[in-house]
Amino acid sequence: MQRIRSTICPRLHGPPDLWEEEVLQGGSAGGQYGVFAEPELLSPVPQRVDGASIAEVLHGSWRVAPPPVTVSSETLETLNARLQATGTGGLVWSRIRHSDLAETEAGASLHDAYRVHTLDALRHDERLKGALHVLETAGVQPVLAKGWSVARSYPSRGLRPFGDHDLFVAPVEFLAAETALAAYQGESLMVDLHMGVPAGRGDWASVQARTHEVELGERAVRVFAPEDQLGLLGPHLLFHGAWRPLWLCDIAVLVESLSGDFDWDYLCSRPKRQVDEVRVVVRLAHEVLGADIGRTPWADSNHRLPAWLPKATLAAWSDEHYSTTTSIMLTEARVRTVLRSLRLRWPNPIEVTHRWGMPYNALSRLPLQLWDATVRTARAVGGAPARLGGRKRLSES
Repeated sequence: MQRIRSTICPRLHGPPDLWEEEVLQGGSAGGQYGVFAEPELLSPVPQRVDGASIAEVLHGSWRVAPPPVTVSSETLETLNARLQATGTGGLVWSRIRHSDLAETEAGASLHDAYRVHTLDALRHDERLKGALHVLETAGVQPVLAKGWSVARSYPSRGLRPFGDHDLFVAPVEFLAAETALAAYQGESLMVDLHMGVPAGRGDWASVQARTHEVELGERAVRVFAPEDQLGLLGPHLLFHGAWRPLWLCDIAVLVESLSGDFDWDYLCSRPKRQVDEVRVVVRLAHEVLGADIGRTPWADSNHRLPAWLPKATLAAWSDEHYSTTTSIMLTEARVRTVLRSLRLRWPNPIEVTHRWGMPYNALSRLPLQLWDATVRTARAVGGAPARLGGRKRLSES
């Protein structure tokens, strides 16, 4: 039975609750959509680092000729584990490869990351080809987004790692696609299957009509138009509180590689909220990473973001993310451990602004964060008995 994740748009994701239990995602048509992860199986992630230093070493790293890096070897060593954990090791290697930092222990580690990403990309190519073959054999015509389709915009394959493949299919083809993938008996194809397109981003027929084919070895794969890709990546980054710097690099590389016929009128014809979120991520890429946004409608300094947005982004990069840590439900009952878990789960200001549909203005996010924490805690308390019962049944199985 092939393990897949299925997502029915327009709701691409559901909001995490404050006491979220971590699960190993990957469901099947049989309905087994997750298992509890033992704490020792969760990948160790480094403690807090300086988010501004991460931004400094990633500045322009997606370019063919990235600017030289000026941080010290000690700073690079401090950042190394976090860079590896967030998938940005290859990007930083591109900046230090011609400097003395390449000869340091951290430099060697980042070089290894670049090599691993390059080899992984080849393996993922084969998985993607396999998934496309399975779906096309079932009469389904998928469209690829994020991951591989973004990685192809980088100058070399070792710069942008990716995991699963986000494949979008027409609503009428979703059941056939899910059935075909679930029945596949070979190696895991790592597919995140989506029905239709997110709300407010047009109907499937009109969005699909704008897709185009790109080369995937000896065959082709259909991807979204750059306007739709950017419109998808922006809200995705904000939904997750911009915690992964690689996603902001994606925005930077897409914006800097836009062709002259990019249809800004089409993109800006979306609902005002969605256009504003694209503006926010484009400005973030510029203000935090130095992306050139001169060909966008938001290059003028009048569109400068409120100070809390770049600050919150760097703060998210400086700390480990709750999704990479042990669930509170699995945490040992030690005051220090519980307090750390609570700190990591304190509502991210970017995340809550997106979740509650609030404007990205200069007003303090604290009242919204308090409200969000209260609501999610209440939901968690209400669902605690069922969760604890589920854990008990799992432990007895």
